[in-house]
Amino acid sequence: IPITVQKNENALAIVFGIENYQYVSPVTFAKRDATFMKEYFEKTLGIPASNIYFKTDSRVTKAEFEKISSKRGWLDKRADKNTDIYIYYAGHGAPDNQTAYLIPYDGDPNYASQTGYALDVLYANLENLKARSVTVFLDACFSGANRESEILLAGARPIFMEVNPAMAENVTLFSAASGTEISSAWPEKQHGLFTYWMLKGLQGKADANSDKNLTVQELGDYIQENVSITAGKLDREQTPGVQTRDFEKVLIKY
Repeated sequence: IPITVQKNENALAIVFGIENYQYVSPVTFAKRDATFMKEYFEKTLGIPASNIYFKTDSRVTKAEFEKISSKRGWLDKRADKNTDIYIYYAGHGAPDNQTAYLIPYDGDPNYASQTGYALDVLYANLENLKARSVTVFLDACFSGANRESEILLAGARPIFMEVNPAMAENVTLFSAASGTEISSAWPEKQHGLFTYWMLKGLQGKADANSDKNLTVQELGDYIQENVSITAGKLDREQTPGVQTRDFEKVLIKY
């Protein structure tokens, strides 16, 4: 994990990793993914440890999603117009009536709209914070299956991830998979496939022009190429995406 000269004292980060669920199958390596992500946020992106909200497994309830993003919540009390916010989530997602939901530890994908947390709500709350920037890393899929292709939802209709540009002026979304694809695990590396290559990219491997500045475009291209190739070797299809208004935004200065 590279320790950079970058220091962002005003940045805030949320890290949620749910591996073991109360009612559904596990998300293999999600807790390990989240633990590594916390270290990268602190050491590589220069976010103070006290500004990182880190929870895993049974501690990630629906109430935690409400707590971090709602009005007068954890982020709202700390963010201002000079704040860069980073959010990482590894866990189950589920579709319900063409809406994408993140599934908390005590949630049931079969009742996603009742027990999950809608991505639309999360984005709307993040927009209301009026922060300088919001960067979201989602190692989840919305196909109704887990990292081992085991079906969580019979007859699930996958969700194509979209960020509404009208409300997401300052939001950048890195997503692990699209459409009917699953967000795979990589047993050999003990990580989610998306998270593994995203962390490799943050190490500096994605700095394509070697100018010591890692942009959204560079990281997105690096993740997409490497995840797609590796997924193919695992006899799967996985196409990560990046959605943003600012592809030239610099994420890390090395």
